[in-house]
Amino acid sequence: MKLTISLLAITSLVLGLAVAARAQNPSEDKVTRALEEFEKGNAEKAIALLTESIKQRPDDADAYLLRSTFRSSSGDKPGAMADINKVIELKPDLGSAYYSRAMLRIANDDPAGALKDVDSAVVNHYQGDGVYDVRSMLRDQQGDKRGALSDLDEAIKLNPNNPGSYLRRADLSLSFKDTDRAFADLNYLLNWYENDPVMRPVPEQGRLETKAGTAQSGTGAAGDKSKEKDSKSRGLVLFVATVNKSPADKEMTPTIANAYLKRGYINSTRGNSDAAIADFTRSIRLLPDDSQAYLYRVWELEDKGDLAGALTDVLKVIELEPRNGNARVEQGVLLMLLGKSKEAQVVFDGLLESDVVLWRKRIDERIASVKTKLPARKN
Repeated sequence: MKLTISLLAITSLVLGLAVAARAQNPSEDKVTRALEEFEKGNAEKAIALLTESIKQRPDDADAYLLRSTFRSSSGDKPGAMADINKVIELKPDLGSAYYSRAMLRIANDDPAGALKDVDSAVVNHYQGDGVYDVRSMLRDQQGDKRGALSDLDEAIKLNPNNPGSYLRRADLSLSFKDTDRAFADLNYLLNWYENDPVMRPVPEQGRLETKAGTAQSGTGAAGDKSKEKDSKSRGLVLFVATVNKSPADKEMTPTIANAYLKRGYINSTRGNSDAAIADFTRSIRLLPDDSQAYLYRVWELEDKGDLAGALTDVLKVIELEPRNGNARVEQGVLLMLLGKSKEAQVVFDGLLESDVVLWRKRIDERIASVKTKLPARKN
């Protein structure tokens, strides 16, 4: 499944600020006051303070970095881009700046440029799990699935407590038909969900700690190597904050439902019909409006001979997606299997009126696949 760039909105940009001496000079004080104003919700005033600070210290990369972030959050993407470009000009080895620019490029629908910037961030030692997670999605969108899979491996090594990473890695493994690896990741995630309903704590090295003049981050942020580079500045650090959630958290419901759906699919391909139905049912309980899970369960129930159950499910799919032609085909086939050939023909005729070439072929294929199961015609 192609990951769209909108999925990258789940990545958070967080600022940690530690100032050794606030009153060191007027410019320093303005930067500190700007952060305070922004935290109060006064973005416009914060940006004005930073602009004054930059006039006094035009080579202050930290002030540009902070203003870029505030401008971006206020919707001024051109201004944010100009500021982050200035940061990179002043500090070409600051990995976090490249990452910040990558986020702006994503917002501007420039995934290729974003990928180049994330590559530069990694080269400049900005290598937290969130960075690899983002690069994995960008590489996947650009067609580099091997690279995307490699990045997810790195992300999981750095942060083994991010449920979403396991589902994305399972997705990529399935694209390579590596069902064993996908199944292992899905099992890990779902066993975690079923047996650990309490929020898992983030490892201590993943927490952000700020001290006078330093900003420390571990696996959940940019990693120790980026700390060596970025802490040379006044202490203003832009980093990726990975907020791990328990799979049982309500926000994780779509992720877990999708994991059951995919594991059910693997069970189905392996001939484990009962396990597949159980997984599809769990997925439906979590997301009762997900038509795909119902449709997958239709085929399993049909194979097991539960035609009434299959018909109930396919009617639910049609209720959710009235224009779903595949569901209409299945409805017609099930009606035929139930001996209701006239009702089935009405369904097929409706499809043929919309696109005779497409649906004639699909209908014929499905009827041929169940030919031996069709009840004998009455004379």
